[in-house]
Amino acid sequence: MPTIIQWVKRLEAKIEEQQTYAKPFEQRYANEYVLPFIAQEYREVYGASADNLLKATLEAPRTGSAAIGVDALAERLTLLGCTSDDKDTEKAVNDAWEDNDLDVMHRHGHLEALIRSAAFGVLSRATDGRRAILTIESTEQAAVHRMQGPPYDVDAYFKRWADEWTGKWHGELRLPGRVIPMVRSDIVAPDPEGSEEWSNWTVAGDERPSDQQVQVVAFEHQPRLLKPPASEIERVTTLVDLVDLIEGLMVFAGHFGAVPIRYAEGWKQQRDPKDPTMPLLDPKTGKPYVGFNPRADHMWFGGEGVKFGQLTPATLDTFVTWANHARANLRTATKVASTYYALDLKSHMSAELLKVDEAPMVRRISGIGRKGTFNQAWRRWLTQAARMEGHSGRVKPLWEDENTRLEAQAVDAFQKAVASGIGVVTAAEKFLGWSRTDAQAAVEEAREEQRAAAEAIAAQATDPFELLDPATRATLKALPGGLEPSATGS
Repeated sequence: MPTIIQWVKRLEAKIEEQQTYAKPFEQRYANEYVLPFIAQEYREVYGASADNLLKATLEAPRTGSAAIGVDALAERLTLLGCTSDDKDTEKAVNDAWEDNDLDVMHRHGHLEALIRSAAFGVLSRATDGRRAILTIESTEQAAVHRMQGPPYDVDAYFKRWADEWTGKWHGELRLPGRVIPMVRSDIVAPDPEGSEEWSNWTVAGDERPSDQQVQVVAFEHQPRLLKPPASEIERVTTLVDLVDLIEGLMVFAGHFGAVPIRYAEGWKQQRDPKDPTMPLLDPKTGKPYVGFNPRADHMWFGGEGVKFGQLTPATLDTFVTWANHARANLRTATKVASTYYALDLKSHMSAELLKVDEAPMVRRISGIGRKGTFNQAWRRWLTQAARMEGHSGRVKPLWEDENTRLEAQAVDAFQKAVASGIGVVTAAEKFLGWSRTDAQAAVEEAREEQRAAAEAIAAQATDPFELLDPATRATLKALPGGLEPSATGS
């Protein structure tokens, strides 16, 4: 069994590997990365440097394409809480969901996992010993180790952080049944448990008892059986950089194509009388004297064999086509709908075409969330929270609909489902995105309102004769014998 120091050294090395892996993707998501080629060209042409070596006067363009794709997925990976076959379990976990601000923090967890390849959900027990504390942690600070056999749960977790006041590094190691506080010093010492490892980490205090299961889950993006999870940006890095390159070159094309470049062929260059090997310099500008002013409103005359002309300026049409092609490749790789990259397309799209355009993205989001590894992690984590608070019901994460639906469409689908025989509660869960508890409460409220309305009507008109409209009552009274209200009573 590994010692405490062996666990710490192994997991700390993993944290550093995670930091190195995620750095280029963090830069591209934050729109901070500039291609070295573009940075150099802008520095030479505009006296600017996107890498901040010089005071920038014009920065190289950065399109933020990486963030567009990631945010498009993250904004639809939305959880509304959880449902359960046990009402007490559902209420307890949804209360914990709100108490721990997971309605906001779950989005941060998904975003971290998409950018950095993974994020962690950590479950702790509150100081009162009853409530569950759920927190989202980043791979920038934490790492986990999994069992090598079934059930492949997390069997070790380590987080390190620097004290903001003292700068001293602290850590927490979680093992089955143990929570061990750690501190890092300037002195490297041998492992007190007898291994061959040396480390500057030492145990900082008394261990705290914990559950035999390390209550940490990993929200992993694109994991494979024998491969680590991957950032959403990793496979499109080249395409993202290509879009930035095209934008940068398009600025050059627009700049140099806006001013005509004219030339003279066969013109004899005047030479400096003092040094015939050098051109004659214009005393006003200090540049070689050409003998004519190359302006568009001037008529030029040359001697025999002299020709004047104008270079064909670069047009932006080809760059726009190139940029659209690059973005199309980017959409193909990410499955993100075209409307995220060109909002003007929405005005030309019918509802059906919009649905077709978003279909690949919706299927992919469902494969990541509702039917994917994120759902698995949430189900396990929320179930652990329920067990910690003493509940045994099965917990199921409640996901918001990934589709772009108008409210009228959702209501129409709900009404058709109920009319076809599907239960009201089930239809409300499926098409309106309500939790089972909310749907059942709405059904009970509707029944109570109907019951109260029926009782009010009965109280106002106990005699059936009074329920008839005035014309009918008058007709009955006009009959031979005259039907009186008392004759209809019970």
